[in-house]
Amino acid sequence: MIKHIFQIMLLCVPCMVWAQEGSEVTVGEKSVEPSGEMLSADEYRQRVLDYSLTLKQSSAELESVTNAMREAKTSFLPSLDFGASGQYRVTDYDMDMMGTKVSMKPESYSLEADVRQVIYGGGAVKHGYKAAQMQQEIAQKSEELTRTNVAYSAEVNYWMAAAKFALWELTERYVKLIEEQTQVIRERFNDGLISKTDLLQIEGHLSSARIQSSEARKSYQLALQNLNILMGCTPTAPVNMAEQVSRADEIPASIMSLDEVLDRRLEYGISQKQLDFQTAQMKIYRSKYLPKLVVGMKAGWGTTMLNFDGSTMWNSYAYASLSIPIFRWGAKYKGVASQRALMRRTEYAMQDTRDRISKELYAAYTNLVEYSHQITVAQDACETTRESLDLNTFSYNEGKLPIVDVLSAQVAWVQSNSSLIKAWLQEKIAYADYKKAIGENVVTE
Repeated sequence: MIKHIFQIMLLCVPCMVWAQEGSEVTVGEKSVEPSGEMLSADEYRQRVLDYSLTLKQSSAELESVTNAMREAKTSFLPSLDFGASGQYRVTDYDMDMMGTKVSMKPESYSLEADVRQVIYGGGAVKHGYKAAQMQQEIAQKSEELTRTNVAYSAEVNYWMAAAKFALWELTERYVKLIEEQTQVIRERFNDGLISKTDLLQIEGHLSSARIQSSEARKSYQLALQNLNILMGCTPTAPVNMAEQVSRADEIPASIMSLDEVLDRRLEYGISQKQLDFQTAQMKIYRSKYLPKLVVGMKAGWGTTMLNFDGSTMWNSYAYASLSIPIFRWGAKYKGVASQRALMRRTEYAMQDTRDRISKELYAAYTNLVEYSHQITVAQDACETTRESLDLNTFSYNEGKLPIVDVLSAQVAWVQSNSSLIKAWLQEKIAYADYKKAIGENVVTE
């Protein structure tokens, strides 16, 4: 009789320990020990930024347009061109000079330097430089936006991997505890205290738990691979995440105003710069149909125009050139109308960006608040399933409930704790979405 009581106590202990741990999933005392370097969320984000090929492409684009802007600035300065020409006449030629034949040299050559300056070009130079400046500013903001998006992706991937590991650790605890129960029930069956039905049911339950743990491990391995690839490491390299997905975030008491958000959002700043760029483009187009004045000076050296003896001379002169478009069959008005239509399209795109930012802002804040509430509900559910598991286990040991009720309570417990981990993850993603929506700079240079 004492032996039977001792076996019942052995059966009760795993369930009680399990139930007491059930109110909160603690990843500190792990049944699965991760290996590898300890890595915080901030450290991981910085490593992703250092490796990101997308960010490197954006930086190269910024370098390109910056040099293009510098090139456009040189249009304000005078230009210097150097040229050389030469020819050789293959047929003999004698010039008739008042009845006297004078032999001409077959070869002639000249060297020429031309310094020219555009005095007025309809504003093409000025507006061209402004357009290049706009492109440089757009590229700069685009690089900042790319940096922010890469940082956001890194943050989401980090918490995704942390949540997957927590789920795997939970299912491993689940399997371990059922294995302990199975061993005790098997001994009770061998002693003839219970029917084989209980043993078969818990063994089937154990098989399901092992499958669940295998799926959780696979999900974690896939998340770990994505984690490593983003920072340029071997996909299977071990990583020990220093932060738990259950870390609390500070929820803002109220939503930030849309006008303040627009001032911070890079996308809206880019749309404004694109409108400025399109305005400059229209002015450049108009300049094609405005007068153009160019002055310069040429200095040349070579053979004379009438090359009798091959002698050379210097030939220098200053010049001015004025061009005034008069009639182009209405091309100017049609082209300007086309440019105005492009400006309207850019204005509509800017308004669309404003509406999209507004939608992201309110959706992100709503999700953040609701997922925070869901965490509270999930924690209450964990406490309820823990108490239910405790009571059902006790009643089973007293012979008042069948084993199926205990198994159902176990399933409810692991499901409630899985839901809690998922709620934590959703809150982490919602928090990252909100920071992104308000234009918060999460990047550490």
